[in-house]
Amino acid sequence: MKKLSIIAALLLVLAVATASMAGSRHHFFGQNNHLDPAALESLNLTSEQTAKIKALHEGAKKEITPIKAQFATKRAEMRLLWAQPTLDADKIKATQKELQALKTKVRDIQTDMRISFRKLLTPEQTSELLATGFSQNYRFKRGGEQGKKKSARK
Repeated sequence: MKKLSIIAALLLVLAVATASMAGSRHHFFGQNNHLDPAALESLNLTSEQTAKIKALHEGAKKEITPIKAQFATKRAEMRLLWAQPTLDADKIKATQKELQALKTKVRDIQTDMRISFRKLLTPEQTSELLATGFSQNYRFKRGGEQGKKKSARK
């Protein structure tokens, strides 16, 4: 029993260490568009810049939250449409277009926030930001690589 407890504790420590090492790689607006305080710290922002960035982030979050709720509702509606014994192609296509429009709205808000964020930085901070790989969007890179792998299997 004691050995099992020690092994479990070691695995827990290993998991926490792995998670912390694999953490944010200077994704200032990471998963779910949350600000990464450690990444922001590396830019040596003034308190005024930090306040403006937090205000930008909160404003975008307030805009995005109701859109995400609408998106969830439309997705549920889409599931119901597909679960019907007789499909209504027009309704399915219309709902799909609404889902795409909602996604586009969210991306537009996020893009505007990132542009405003960049405008707040000094040239030195911008250089530091670009050196960290901020301009790269890893989600799109991975998606593209996966697509290549799938097409190579055919």
